[in-house]
Amino acid sequence: MKKILEWLGQDGLLHIVVCSILVGALNIVMPLWLAVVITAVVGVAKEFVYDKWLKKGTFEIKDLVCDLIGILIGCL
Repeated sequence: MKKILEWLGQDGLLHIVVCSILVGALNIVMPLWLAVVITAVVGVAKEFVYDKWLKKGTFEIKDLVCDLIGILIGCL
């Protein structure tokens, strides 16, 4: 467990929490599949547009993995 938390880091945990909350909140007003799609688009756009293209952050595949984990948790 300690190794997983070290790998995730604070940023990874933040991605998980935000994505799970976003899926849950959007699911209140729309179908789950649409909430998942919107959350995934937001996560991918953040990494590719904001971090990679605009160079306002650090592009990391790990963040996309954490977004997926958060989406899966949000679906529960």
